[in-house]
Amino acid sequence: MRARKRFVAAALSLPLLIGLAACGEVQEAQQNLQNADEQLRQAQDNLDAASACLQAINVASFMPNFADPKQAQADAQAKAEELRQLVEQTADQTLRQNLIDVQQSVQQVASGEITLESSAEWTRAQLERYRQVTTTCSQIGN
Repeated sequence: MRARKRFVAAALSLPLLIGLAACGEVQEAQQNLQNADEQLRQAQDNLDAASACLQAINVASFMPNFADPKQAQADAQAKAEELRQLVEQTADQTLRQNLIDVQQSVQQVASGEITLESSAEWTRAQLERYRQVTTTCSQIGN
C-alpha cells in the first residue's frame, strides 16, 4: 500500500516538476528574446546614426557657385531646406547642432548676404563647419 501511495504521489508530482522545468525554460527564452530585441534596437540606432551621418556629410559639403549669384541663391535655398529636414530627423544632439550651424550658414547664401566678394571668408568658415560634421560623425559610432 505504501509503495502504491508513493507511486501515486510521484505520478501526481511529475507534471508539477515538468511544469517547473518548463517555466524555467520559458523564462530563459523570454530573457533571450529581450536580449535579442535590445541588440536589434542598438543595431537600428547605429544604422540610423550612420545613415544620418552619411546624409549630413553629403549635405554639409555644399559649396555654391558664387560666379552665378542667382543660381547660388537657388541652390542654397534648396540645400537649406534639405538641412532643415535632416536636423529634424537627427537624434544626436552634437550632430544636430553642427547641422543647424551649416544650415544657418547656407541660409546666408540663400538670402543673398554672401556674394562673390565675401565668399572667400564664408567658404573658409563653411569648410570648418564641414570638418565639425565629419568629426562628430566619426565619434558617433565609438
